Amino acid sequence: MGRRHTAVMFHLLSGESLFILGVLVVTMSAAAKKAVICVFDGLRPDRVTAELTPNLYRFAQRGIWYRESRSVFPSVTRVATTSFATGSKPETHGILNNKIYHPEVIAARMLDTSSSTDLSAAEAYHNGRFVEAEGLGCALANAGKSYAVVHTGSAGSAYLVNHKAALHGHWTFSIHGHAHTQTPEAVHEVVDRFGPLPDGALPRFSDVDYGADVMVEHVLKKRRPDVALIWFSEPDSSYHFREIGSDDAVDITKRVDEHFGRILDEVASGPDADETVVIAMSDHGQIAIAESVDVHRILRDVGLPAAEHPGPGIEAVLGLGIGLDITLIDRTDAKLEAAARALMAHSAVGLVFSSSKSANEGIVSGTLPYRAVGIEHPRAADLVCVLRSSIEADQHGIPGRAACTIPIDVPMGGGMHGGLNRHEQNTMLAFGGLDFPALGAIQDPADLTDIVPTLLALLNVKRPVSMTGQPLAAVMGHKRCHVETMRLQAGQGAFGQQISLAVGGPHPIVLQGDRLR
Repeated sequence: MGRRHTAVMFHLLSGESLFILGVLVVTMSAAAKKAVICVFDGLRPDRVTAELTPNLYRFAQRGIWYRESRSVFPSVTRVATTSFATGSKPETHGILNNKIYHPEVIAARMLDTSSSTDLSAAEAYHNGRFVEAEGLGCALANAGKSYAVVHTGSAGSAYLVNHKAALHGHWTFSIHGHAHTQTPEAVHEVVDRFGPLPDGALPRFSDVDYGADVMVEHVLKKRRPDVALIWFSEPDSSYHFREIGSDDAVDITKRVDEHFGRILDEVASGPDADETVVIAMSDHGQIAIAESVDVHRILRDVGLPAAEHPGPGIEAVLGLGIGLDITLIDRTDAKLEAAARALMAHSAVGLVFSSSKSANEGIVSGTLPYRAVGIEHPRAADLVCVLRSSIEADQHGIPGRAACTIPIDVPMGGGMHGGLNRHEQNTMLAFGGLDFPALGAIQDPADLTDIVPTLLALLNVKRPVSMTGQPLAAVMGHKRCHVETMRLQAGQGAFGQQISLAVGGPHPIVLQGDRLR
């Protein structure tokens, strides 16, 4: 089906204010028959260049490249995975961080969403509703369509990207083996054809090579599903442990780009090439750790001993990183106020959130509301804190530095994510294939929750009512909205904080945030 092209005008004004002006209809919408989704975990869009990633760069320039695309908050992988898959924010799907204090399921420690075992236990406790929203797999199953996933990241992410795969008869291969997927037959099928699973050594060349072979030679050529997804664990792993600008990170980024080229070639040679939409995306960015912060001490100094696990004398359970959850064991208003004041008084703290008192303020004075960033949920922690960051260049000249909690296994100078720095939030997102116009880089805001609703609209598949994201106007050929930046501020005493949101479109999108003073 062809598309009729018309003119489009937009520009980005100085500062952070984003406007899309004088917009006309871009195309006549077209239906897709099939889809191929390629996810590059942690890839920063400013690392997508003609020199480093020629295949991705060429694809993006020839399609529609959302340069202002965003992750969700917190910008960690399992939250991002679930938000992408369900087309909804954490407050809707209920996966609020990589680790969640959920003592009803696991009393002795935090529930680890990277673990398929922990997720299975949580699903059993919640009668199959730990993930509280329907996802891409659910919509495709309802439409009688097939879906295959090749996943080289964590077992938990492989689970969350299609959390009802077994129920719907879909196919998910996990690089971690048959015990870490709902469809172990997929792993047996792959190992029989391609040999033993790789060892996962860093940089993860063997993992991404193996996964790409499975995607191209087995999924696209043999299984030929209606929707195929590959999730590359790189460059995220190398950003973490080898630094964002390191030679290892550069080399592995080039490798996944080469595999993307292979996938594009296979799609182009297939019988459905003209009716296949291709999506290239990442789930979050990363910034360098420049400072370590002992949050345990901050809380201990106000009489709230804290640890990563509950235990004798522990008053608060912490999830660590750039963004961290704080759950009080025996919460009182006095303890909540004391913890929030201690955090806001520390120079390394950038943002503090609490449950929403209103759309503009949290229940604790000086905090921002959970509702503003999409995490208002019964399983939310008592406080969420984001450590301070900046856009200053790291040791490789790449913008983005932040404080991070200790202890953590990522070395100083390594990449990290979880907060609201623009370089953590900014994601790669480009659509190609079909007869998309070559708009190239556009400034329209989008976030992870919009991708699946857009795909389902292209496939003419009804989206679940739980999806809060919306089809993207430029992709669908619809009139694009006038969008402005709104700033939401809060503070107490010497502490001030701010988040910026793109408003005026189908739903607000968090752009970035940090400390003001």
